[in-house]
Amino acid sequence: MNIQTIIKSLRGGQPNTADQLRQALDAIDIDGLEKSAELLETERRRVLLDGSDKDLEAIEAKISSANRDIERAYAAQAELSKRLDDATAAASEAELEERYRAAKAKADAATKLLSKTYPEIAKQYVTLLKAVTEAEIAVSKANECLPAGAAPIVGPEFSVRGKLGEPEKTIKSERVAIWCYDVESIQPLSTERQADLNARYRGQDRAVLEPGTVVVRRNLIRRTYLPATHIERSPSLSAMDMPGLAVGDPPFWIPSNYTTPAGILARLEEFAAMKPRPAVNESDLRIEYIDEPDNSAAFVAEAAE
Repeated sequence: MNIQTIIKSLRGGQPNTADQLRQALDAIDIDGLEKSAELLETERRRVLLDGSDKDLEAIEAKISSANRDIERAYAAQAELSKRLDDATAAASEAELEERYRAAKAKADAATKLLSKTYPEIAKQYVTLLKAVTEAEIAVSKANECLPAGAAPIVGPEFSVRGKLGEPEKTIKSERVAIWCYDVESIQPLSTERQADLNARYRGQDRAVLEPGTVVVRRNLIRRTYLPATHIERSPSLSAMDMPGLAVGDPPFWIPSNYTTPAGILARLEEFAAMKPRPAVNESDLRIEYIDEPDNSAAFVAEAAE
């Protein structure tokens, strides 16, 4: 892009994006224009000695044109820099506005969702907690005196969320011949040393590694197994905290560390009977005494009336 094309783009009046302005700025080659002008000056000095007046006029016209291009380049550079700053600022402001609009839209949607959905979820939780607790009480009473031959009933919470203990379980058993220290107990050498000893003592069942250290190849059973596990319980369903939706609203449920199933039902009834806190509570009111205003006479007259 030559300087004339750049100048035309400035005169067009059409808005330019930051990328277009940056591209035009990068295309301005002032160093190249100045070098071209210097070459013309060198040529002019030669023409002064060797050329005619007509040749001199021609080279001086080229020099004048080259100098104007340099001045235009500096002017265009300044103008493009200013426009680029303005375009960048406008783009930044537009980006901020777009980010603000997006955040506002998300906040509005989340606010609506929270206002509608949280009370629904909390009420469903209270219904669930009440049903599970009542079932746990019924199971406990039934298990205290079971019918003949009946197995104890597993409570719903443990049935769904708990895990029974498992006995030790063998996954695989296989016969192997491995190198061990020559002692009564089974003490195998590392896997790396097994491979080394198998290579060095092929066909042998005994080796001396260093004075006093004897190893033997023993025929053993290698058993892969899962260790026994204990009963695992998840945190109680009643451990969840379900506060009221807004400040002053009664809670749906507040957990307690030492609550029995019967206590859970009692607390649920207590929370269900609570009313929202009034906007102005009498106990929150305070009284103070202040100086009379400047129009104290009118104030006293109004008080007398």
